[in-house]
Amino acid sequence: MKIVQIVPRLPPYTDGVGDYALRLAEQLLKEHNITTQFIVFQQGLEIEPIINGFSVTGLPAHTSEAFLSVLPKDIEGIILHYSNYPYMRGKLDAPFWLVEALQAGMKRHSLKLVVMFHELPILKFKALNFLNPIQSLVSRRLAKIATTVLTDSARFQTVLEQWLGHSVTCIPDFSTIGEPSSVPSIADRDRRMIVFGGADRHRVYKNSLKQLLDSCQVLGIEEICDIGKSLNLSSSDFKGVRLVEMGFQPNEAVCELMLTSKAGFLDYSRFPGGLGKSSVFAAFCVHGLIPICSQYNPSEGDGLEMNKHYLVPNQLKSFNLMQLQTVANNANKWYNYHNLTENTKIFASSLFFL
Repeated sequence: MKIVQIVPRLPPYTDGVGDYALRLAEQLLKEHNITTQFIVFQQGLEIEPIINGFSVTGLPAHTSEAFLSVLPKDIEGIILHYSNYPYMRGKLDAPFWLVEALQAGMKRHSLKLVVMFHELPILKFKALNFLNPIQSLVSRRLAKIATTVLTDSARFQTVLEQWLGHSVTCIPDFSTIGEPSSVPSIADRDRRMIVFGGADRHRVYKNSLKQLLDSCQVLGIEEICDIGKSLNLSSSDFKGVRLVEMGFQPNEAVCELMLTSKAGFLDYSRFPGGLGKSSVFAAFCVHGLIPICSQYNPSEGDGLEMNKHYLVPNQLKSFNLMQLQTVANNANKWYNYHNLTENTKIFASSLFFL
């Protein structure tokens, strides 16, 4: 089977959705003999024609005609990775044409359409979060024309099921940097804390530096390893612990650092109820780290409980080494129910059996 995956952008540009789609493409080919061709949505990018062995085409214009002109004729399905914001230019913008283009392509080539909702369009006003009424029209229409709808968040699942009137599969994200075959115990690791991710990890240092340093003190951490685009941090702010800024690193190096570190810290307060869709949190879990969140994140809908699958800084003192290991084990077990293989099975079955 040949399919198209539509993504906002791909490496070398930093994009979590693009990384997700590439990993998925590799696994679809390896385990299900499904070959992917990519269409990159965002314009003005320098695109390599081949990435990791997969053909890549840029969308020449944001019109139905342009989309149909680059849609291969020998494919049997489309996976649209939809995360709203990369597909829009502003709060009042929405790609209504994309719905029409996909419908035309489905009809012309008798295609199945799988829409993976990585995000729904949320407007934030002070402490209030609500759906963007204009952009939600596109999301709702995409959901209605799709052969299969998937999402990585129980919060989004609830909304999508209300729109469609039937059940929607929710499967939390996998680690986009790889999955080790085994993980060492916490006691056998270096006294290192990992902070990892895109530029948005600056929230850790802007909003949660005290909690980060307090966590290091309680756990006996000697080194904070920051991995990702340089944030121009000042080592003088990290009294009592050594800061090592690694910059960008290949996945193999990141995996090795995680496997030899005790804990990982993230500030996901911007996305309450969304911990299951964090690929950084997923990476902490699969590498056997103690996941530490800056504060409680109400993600029970995704099967995640505070003090069971992750910890918060002000409660670390209550946990001994054995209990810390139990939390890391619980997080690892939670991850393995929806690892890359399990995610890929769901996409493959959506393409093959409908």
